[in-house]
Amino acid sequence: MDDTRFEQMVREVHEKALRLAHAVLGDWEEARDAVQEAFVKAYRRKRGFRGDAAPSTWFFPILMNHCRDRLRRRRVRAFLLPWRRSGGASDAPEPPEDHPDPGPGPADAVEQRAFRRALERAMRRLPRRQREVFQMRALTGLTLAETAATLGISVGAAKAHLFRATRALQRELAVWRDET
Repeated sequence: MDDTRFEQMVREVHEKALRLAHAVLGDWEEARDAVQEAFVKAYRRKRGFRGDAAPSTWFFPILMNHCRDRLRRRRVRAFLLPWRRSGGASDAPEPPEDHPDPGPGPADAVEQRAFRRALERAMRRLPRRQREVFQMRALTGLTLAETAATLGISVGAAKAHLFRATRALQRELAVWRDET
């Protein structure tokens, strides 16, 4: 892949890449960093692009693997953090909202934040593959074919994972709605 084609690919996939990284990492700042770092990795590997697939299909697995690495490092830090503190093990505080959504009123904003937290909790309970397919398809707008190619699975498998994830999230969020 030459530099011109690489630049074109960056312009074409940047927004979807950013939404995907945010869906996986849950933080806009970290998502921006991850996308930049993934583009650097892709640039270094651009000679390995054979051209038998769309450049976006080649790039998204690089981004997903980079996001998975960041999540692994985050879990290791979260595990080690309590042991580094002098006061013994304690839970890390909840991270602040990255982008509080200014709703029409305080009650609506509270309900929306509560729903977002419930959705994030429910998504964390999904099996990894279902969560990834749901994030890629529903939250970032990638097609099922792009999602399948990125994850190295068939389109049928992507559909099945998306269906199962959607059903599981519907059940969990229905329970949450009943409780509130």
